[in-house]
Amino acid sequence: MSASSETGGELTVILPTLNEAENIVPMVNAVSELFPASKILVVDDNSNDGTPEKAQAIQAEPGRIRVIKRDPSDKGLTASIMDGILNTDTKYFVVMDADFQHPPERIGAMLASLQEGNQLVIGVREDKMSMMFYRQFASWGANAMASFYLWCKRQPGSADTMSGFFGGEAALCQNIIRENDKRFERQGFKALFDLLKFAPRDIKIDEVIFKFSTRRSGESKLNSRIVLSIMKQCGVVGRTMATLSVVFLLSTWGRMVTAMGLGLLSTVVAIMFLGEMTHNFYFNTVLALMGAIVFMVTANELAIKLIGIRDSISRGIMLIAIAFMGYILNLFMSFTLNEDLLGIAVIPSLLGLTVAFSFDVISAHIHRPARI
Repeated sequence: MSASSETGGELTVILPTLNEAENIVPMVNAVSELFPASKILVVDDNSNDGTPEKAQAIQAEPGRIRVIKRDPSDKGLTASIMDGILNTDTKYFVVMDADFQHPPERIGAMLASLQEGNQLVIGVREDKMSMMFYRQFASWGANAMASFYLWCKRQPGSADTMSGFFGGEAALCQNIIRENDKRFERQGFKALFDLLKFAPRDIKIDEVIFKFSTRRSGESKLNSRIVLSIMKQCGVVGRTMATLSVVFLLSTWGRMVTAMGLGLLSTVVAIMFLGEMTHNFYFNTVLALMGAIVFMVTANELAIKLIGIRDSISRGIMLIAIAFMGYILNLFMSFTLNEDLLGIAVIPSLLGLTVAFSFDVISAHIHRPARI
């Protein structure tokens, strides 16, 4: 009998799922083959592609593979993981994604670490360079924010606080969840962060390195909601930042106001640098700039709805066209308002429009649930 067969009886592998019909059967089979004595708990968050039915159809020993269909009024990845941990009836558990980004082969290293006396074992991603640049940046920023919050609260941390691949002592983690149930961000995406926030300060933590892989199939579900949920997990300051982000970054009107503020500030600074400008010049330049920014933000929003955000070539051509038309509109309005000062307004207006439109394009990408 293999070592994994002998020790797997102490382990439950928790697979939170949402529309993973293409991955769930291969993942369950892979875990079963590696750890035939382990239990598998599929916690489905109201999939509409037949994920739970496919999991239930797998033939196995009675009770070894269980499927929990969650309450549709309580959706959320963290809530799914919490339910999975609370329904664990073995000594240890491991939480992992069902899309093969977390390698099943590393479950053995986690289980061995738990059996050595560690109470929480965290999978640390080895090669984040395989992720696209803005996903790397988002991952770094989210991890830095969470780590700083844990440090301020004098709570235990990890090199990869955002990891979704972790294991622990079931009884200990169940107590943490029961005692802090209302304080968890149930609709959030980072259950490990919440566990670390409320874990005993003397908890024994170990880390296991693993190579982060791409999804075998299906769609990534990452979007701006994940960043917002992490902000909400960071206390009053984090919740305030999340609210401001929703108002000024993730809504069309909010992006327009913010873009206008940044554009006007850049333009005014440039005008002051040039010096000796009249009050009338300020007013006319600002008015022309506001009109151009409103046009560009509105056109960008319409382009996203018509073209989408993933068609990079068409999107790039459209962005160039919008920027060009916005600048022409700005020059036309400047000339109409005061043709004598048109030449002086060229550089400040160009700077302001560049700053404003760059912000709007970047924030529009953050807002959309694009695959990152």
